[in-house]
Amino acid sequence: MLAAGCDKKPEIQVYQLIKAPPEFADASATPTMTPQVQPGMGDEQTAEITATPASRWEPQPPSSMRQASFLVKGDNGKIADISLVTLGGEAGGVLDNVNRWLSQLGQPAITAEKLAQTVQRITTPIGDVIVEDLQGLPQGADPAKDGRIIVAIASRGEKTLFFKMRGNSELVGAEKDDFIKWVGSARSLEAKAGPTAVPATANAASDSDEPPVKWEVPGNWKVVPASSMRYASFAVSGENGEAGDISVIVFPGDGGADLDNVNRWRQQIGLPLVDANQLNSSIVVVNGHDASISTVAMTGDSAGIVAGWVRRDGHVWFFKLSGPTRLVTSEKSNFVKFLESVQFHS
Repeated sequence: MLAAGCDKKPEIQVYQLIKAPPEFADASATPTMTPQVQPGMGDEQTAEITATPASRWEPQPPSSMRQASFLVKGDNGKIADISLVTLGGEAGGVLDNVNRWLSQLGQPAITAEKLAQTVQRITTPIGDVIVEDLQGLPQGADPAKDGRIIVAIASRGEKTLFFKMRGNSELVGAEKDDFIKWVGSARSLEAKAGPTAVPATANAASDSDEPPVKWEVPGNWKVVPASSMRYASFAVSGENGEAGDISVIVFPGDGGADLDNVNRWRQQIGLPLVDANQLNSSIVVVNGHDASISTVAMTGDSAGIVAGWVRRDGHVWFFKLSGPTRLVTSEKSNFVKFLESVQFHS
């Protein structure tokens, strides 16, 4: 669910959600990429959604099926395709759609009981969203372009929104944090006067002037503007000009499984996946003023990450230091002191 910030603050995108005609009843179909405009659509058939994509996602022309389309390119020809599609009604139901996508990946269908065990639920400004992560490589498929589908499904009145990312399994895994943040940043223009995405969910009670969390910032860290998905951002420089990034992000709910989150971070710096036993043995607990924060340190050939997380009052807080290996290693002690200073408002 987590990624480093970008040098350029992403822009909010606005998408027209158009009720799909009957011939596009399959939400998993790959539409043509010809730009289109639907004149004369009634207000009852359209809505507007704002969302903030990652800056490295390359915008692609929308189509008669897609309201938003992006392409992400990795090394060695790896690609991932990202889309937003809206369909009328329940669009076939969650289980049927999941089993169709599993079939596309060459995997057997699952039962409703199995779906209930694997599905992740997040709360967003447009309502509750179901997230499912599916893996498998269909026979004869190019692994650089296929192998994994992550989809987020949201129901809004008589419409169902499908946020979908499909492509190379490793690249899709590395982009999952930003994909979840993109979904979490979506909100209807009908609610534009309301709060935006994540930080608003962590606000202290309205009758209090205290922030929901406080900390002491190391003297060599520079406060930088937080994006729409970050509660706070900091930057740090090394002796040789290396740049490090520190982020604080909060999500409603439990934020997904610890193992999935850690393995996503490991993928981001080119490390192999670990199992539950390996994860448990690598977790170090840092005691803040009023919370115990689980942390892991990961070091790759050229990049490193130290991450911490804590679940509190129906939210999960993620703290993350990332950057070149040497900088992350030297800055780890300051990051730990930062976590030790964390104090939540109650």
